[in-house]
Amino acid sequence: MRETRRSPGCSDQGLRRRDFVKVAGGAALGLAPRGGRTSDAEAGFRSAWKGSRTWIGPEYWANPLQDWHLDDGEVVARAAPGRTLHLLTHQVGSTGDGFQTEVSVRPPGSEASSRRSDATWAGFAFGVRGELAGYQHALVRPSTQVNAGLRGDGRVFCGDTVGGAVPLEGPVRLMLSIRPSGAGYEARLSARAGPEGHSAEVAASLEASRLPGNIALAAQGPGRPRPETSGVEWGFRDWSFSGPQVENDPEHLFGPILWTQYTLSRGTLKLAAHFPPLDDNDDTEARLETRDGRGWQAVTSAPIEPLSRTAVFRVDTWDDTRDTDYRVVYSWQGEDHHWRGTIRRDPREKDQLSVGIFSCDHGEVFPQHRMVRNVAVQNPDIVFFAGDQIYESYGGFGVARRKPSGEAMLDYLRKYWQFGWTWRSILKDRPSIVIPDDHDVFQGNIWGQAGRALPQSSEGWGFENGGYLMGVDWVNAVQRTQAGHLPDPHDPAPCDSGIDVYFTEMRYGGASFAVIEDRKFKSGPGDILSPSQRAEGRRDPRVVDVDGAELLGPRQEAFLRWWAKASADADFRLVCSQTIFCKATTHSGGRLERRLIDLDCGGWPQAGRSRALAALRPAQDVVMLHGDQHVGSLVRHGINEWEDGPIGFMVPGTSNGFPRAWWPEQPGEDRMPGDPEWTGRYRDGLGNRITVLAAANPERGSNTDEGQRGLNAEEIAHIKGSGHGTLVLDRQARTATFEIWRHAHDAAKPKPEDRFAGFPIVVNLFR
Repeated sequence: MRETRRSPGCSDQGLRRRDFVKVAGGAALGLAPRGGRTSDAEAGFRSAWKGSRTWIGPEYWANPLQDWHLDDGEVVARAAPGRTLHLLTHQVGSTGDGFQTEVSVRPPGSEASSRRSDATWAGFAFGVRGELAGYQHALVRPSTQVNAGLRGDGRVFCGDTVGGAVPLEGPVRLMLSIRPSGAGYEARLSARAGPEGHSAEVAASLEASRLPGNIALAAQGPGRPRPETSGVEWGFRDWSFSGPQVENDPEHLFGPILWTQYTLSRGTLKLAAHFPPLDDNDDTEARLETRDGRGWQAVTSAPIEPLSRTAVFRVDTWDDTRDTDYRVVYSWQGEDHHWRGTIRRDPREKDQLSVGIFSCDHGEVFPQHRMVRNVAVQNPDIVFFAGDQIYESYGGFGVARRKPSGEAMLDYLRKYWQFGWTWRSILKDRPSIVIPDDHDVFQGNIWGQAGRALPQSSEGWGFENGGYLMGVDWVNAVQRTQAGHLPDPHDPAPCDSGIDVYFTEMRYGGASFAVIEDRKFKSGPGDILSPSQRAEGRRDPRVVDVDGAELLGPRQEAFLRWWAKASADADFRLVCSQTIFCKATTHSGGRLERRLIDLDCGGWPQAGRSRALAALRPAQDVVMLHGDQHVGSLVRHGINEWEDGPIGFMVPGTSNGFPRAWWPEQPGEDRMPGDPEWTGRYRDGLGNRITVLAAANPERGSNTDEGQRGLNAEEIAHIKGSGHGTLVLDRQARTATFEIWRHAHDAAKPKPEDRFAGFPIVVNLFR
């Protein structure tokens, strides 16, 4: 399903084809006829930039988003390492007789010092490829490219070859031509400047293997990509790209409607549509329409919230007994754009209800083609993303902490767009529960301390002191992008700081889902524990179980007590949260060293953990779903006795970063016959009772350079224990089937080794 549909005859950013023909002599512009990839004459591109805004347009990807903008039709870039503006719809193919590309470049103005300007350059990056195949992966993890452009001292270059110079008193027209030459190609870059037509050129020989890949504009300087820029700005106008080796696929457009995510609960639909940063003069509302026998009918409209760039639609009288096609409609630059999907009927009559569970994507294998394809084959009824949809390192360029909320939000949106771009084909057609975790709000760990501001610290960021680093408006905007489509909060009062809450119940498929926030109200250990207590706690975890330490806080504990009774009529009862309510790991860190306690996990504070689990006792059939720890686990919690608590199911990361494992030193007690030695009854590192039914561990040595040598990103993700979970609930048999799938498998032809050892596990649900 295409994310955006344009009216026939519409071309680049709303410029009508007949108008472009008059301007550009009939060259094809940015969009091929529908029907997929084209090449040669149909593949030509020419920009038609207009307006003033941050987002350049649906044909482009800016690295990073906040360092590129449109100013009255001119693309302006803040020069720094890695700054590129990729063309999404057109790439250089692997065969053909080359290509040509041109752009007008405005050198830095007089306000930029000559020393800073001379260290920068502007022009083209081509043959941009990543370690994994595909134009999307190359956008955010480029591993090879060729640069050609104009330096700040006026000299032109191509690769390592430097040519002549032109004056930089006004715009300079850059023309790059790639043509076959002998066994390879010749790249020739020419520059023409000023009314006198001063010119310079440079030529370089290239192997054929250097050409295929993305093409981008670039405004760069020396060094490694970081958040900071040089302060030097270059401008671009009138970019064209054509030739026999150019391939065009209009399906690569991204925007202006980026994706949707929705929930359906008790006949109420809430659907969030995501948008880029738009022009101040652009429409501020979007529409929701559904299709019936009479065609498309308007249902409701919603404003686009300025900071999160989301429009949240709500329909309280939704007919959940049938599948309904929908589309979000947004009018941009004179054309209606659409994003289509299906609101599925509530599957409460199906024999089985299936849930896909995901967490912690470190970004190395963006856009997760294999996993998305597998999930589409598995076709879950609902999907749950348990947190860390992004990491601060997502897409490079560091993280915009301590920045004004507007700039920091652009940094976050660029990262979260990668999540949406990855999963939008899944999200558009089924309900989803998405909740943010620590990295989603730019923190390495988070003890939310009831939403207060994080105290200043003289040592690092001081996350353990409890609170939120980022501002209230920014945190609320992040929550809106991820959880804004959830049913209304059960207890909607915001925190004293103004940070909103989202803990709630959702009814779907005959199941009741309790969605909780196990980070927001949790006490910071640095605030409630003395240094001596923390030191002693490494030897005796009972020392850190102090009075006054909160896990869920009184409001959520009250919610769980209410929910355990109010959900008694549901066929299934599930609790969704960020992390598991125990320490289900024994080893962690770069060297996977044994670690006794972990105050970040849901096993601390122990008394708060016991209160939360005890609140669920009236619902003996509860299954708890989690992520966060980068290793999969299936446990039965114990509160006062062994196995007197609910089941906890934690899935590994979809792309594991920080490594963890469950490698206990002693065999578990009371194991089932034939089960691995690391299953059975244990006291976790915090003293909590857990009965381990299965664990999805990484391969030993997978975190080392030696273990990863010669492997690509997908292969590394596989050996590090990455994957995803599925839960199938059988209505008649009263069983829950738990599976954790390894990263590299084919869901259309599953094999036993595609699952982690010990899975699948079928558990009888109590009543």
